[in-house]
Amino acid sequence: IVESEVNGKQTITYDINPKAKWSTGRPLDYRDLVANWTSQNGKDTAYEASSTAGYDRIESVVRGTTDQQAIVTFSKKYGDWRGVFYPLLPRENVDTADHFNKAALTTFPATAGPFRIKNIAAGGKRIVVERNPDWWGENKSVLDTISYIPLDQSAAIGALQSGEIDQMELGSDADSFKVAKGIPNVDLRQSLGYQYRHFDFNGAAGRITADKAVRLALMKAIDRDFLANAQLGQITSKPAVLDSHLFVNGQKGYQANNGDITFNPDQAKKELEAAGWVMAGDFRKKDGKQLDLHDVIPSGASNASQEAQVMQQNLKAVGANLIIDTVPSDDFFNKYILVGAFDVTHFTWEGTPFTSSSDGIYRLTPGITLQNYGQIGSPQINALADTALTETDDAKRLADYNELDKQVWAEGHSLTLFQRPSTYATKKNLANFGAPAFGDQDMSKVGFLK
Repeated sequence: IVESEVNGKQTITYDINPKAKWSTGRPLDYRDLVANWTSQNGKDTAYEASSTAGYDRIESVVRGTTDQQAIVTFSKKYGDWRGVFYPLLPRENVDTADHFNKAALTTFPATAGPFRIKNIAAGGKRIVVERNPDWWGENKSVLDTISYIPLDQSAAIGALQSGEIDQMELGSDADSFKVAKGIPNVDLRQSLGYQYRHFDFNGAAGRITADKAVRLALMKAIDRDFLANAQLGQITSKPAVLDSHLFVNGQKGYQANNGDITFNPDQAKKELEAAGWVMAGDFRKKDGKQLDLHDVIPSGASNASQEAQVMQQNLKAVGANLIIDTVPSDDFFNKYILVGAFDVTHFTWEGTPFTSSSDGIYRLTPGITLQNYGQIGSPQINALADTALTETDDAKRLADYNELDKQVWAEGHSLTLFQRPSTYATKKNLANFGAPAFGDQDMSKVGFLK
């Protein structure tokens, strides 16, 4: 990959390994990059892209001297250009809006890597991958097959106990952590990681949380230190709140940008009062409407339930009534979060090395949700995001993103709670697998000790 400037425009030349093939046997070529750009640049809204960051700044993707060379030209400079085509999807999956939106719902037409799909059980309840004989990488995979079984947290820990599975990610589930510690021949492997919990508001018109003053007040009513200790105290010796939306602890660029948004219930009461919400019995009312907030959480997620109960008490102390709505985990995103059917919610974001990957979470684009499910933002946030995306100097870009984060806090977009350590429970003899911190897991090297 070569970055250069051609006719005053940022240009990236990709030379694709001539040995690289998709699992269908077709070589990777420049047309795969064209299809990925076309499907994610935002020009055709029929493609339901979660983010258009970077792709919307590409002017063209054309063939170079061979089919295995792609020349990408940006219309505007893009500092995080390494984040585009990451991952690269086969064009068969994204060449039409229908394929882009639905091709991977029940199967995956083509893959690339040390493994390929062997079979997918009906309903997707078990996915088996096998060694890819056409893998062109340095290492042939150690394992012949890997089976993936989708289970909720409570079922997964039982499967680990019975030996049905060899590893599970524990997240911040203290109960599962305790059980895993007592399972013979199981290791607990932990590191810093990109995952973090957050509390989101719905800013749609007609919602109580459409009022920024209410959002900011409620944020001050939630005891994040207590939540971090309650969720992580038995998992890590250093539970801490997260005071950035764009970086996590241990990542270059991280700094606290929360300003005066700290646990301060007295201040929360004053601000709710100033916003017109006055106490009437146990809870506040305004214009005859009680301060009721429906908190939508998925079933089977004990950490979400525990968080909700703590926040319910926190908010009750300032006169807000948090109503916990537990919905089927399979419906949580599709039927509630993606369509804005919530007042508040909380779940886990998975960060990446590319800060621009968060662009769709905080950018407000009329008619396009991306990952900004609560539809909260401002022209200033959009402008700062544009500035950060354009900056090619790494240090300046990190500074730009921190300025952006300050505005995200000031807008009351969402409340970051705490960063979850990357914690895995694995069979003791499972090698080269666990908690990779900010690195990638090389599945070709994973195997069992003899």
